[in-house]
Amino acid sequence: MPKLLITQLGLILCGCAFEFEVNSQRTSLENQVLGSYKEIDDDLVLVSSVRGPSSSKATVLPADRKRAVDAKLNQDFNRDDLDELKDMAILGETLDGRVALLPPQLRKIQASAKDLTLAQTLIEEENRDRLEIWQRIISGNSNLSTKDLPDVRRTYAKIQKENASPGHYVQDASGAWIKHPGA
Repeated sequence: MPKLLITQLGLILCGCAFEFEVNSQRTSLENQVLGSYKEIDDDLVLVSSVRGPSSSKATVLPADRKRAVDAKLNQDFNRDDLDELKDMAILGETLDGRVALLPPQLRKIQASAKDLTLAQTLIEEENRDRLEIWQRIISGNSNLSTKDLPDVRRTYAKIQKENASPGHYVQDASGAWIKHPGA
């Protein structure tokens, strides 16, 4: 009797198929971009952990790493203003990883001249900083070259879209502006 039960159980289990779906698996390029961002953050901590250039412990970074650290520092400085302008639906995230001015009809409120001037300044600074960081990601990864810049930009855009706050505008695959639904 037990052998019959084991045989029947074995036949039942052989007919079962298990399918696992992993939704949060990142691509190799996404991991490289995230890893490079972490490296830039680590450089930022390393550089800021000393009191100044006269310190005997002062860390001197190569020029490309220093430019990326400066860009990340500027991004961190501008983050609150960028988020506020995104909250007001003045700025959004594009498909190619840039931040851009949204069409006036999407804005929650009538943007003041001061808000638009700040937005334009932040667009220029943020996009400049992003380009500097993307170039550092490419130069810091031996399996990437300058021809991979469009892929790095799209990967960055995907990460920005995934991490966007609810209600912030991002571009969908067709380039249309949509509100991020949030978590």
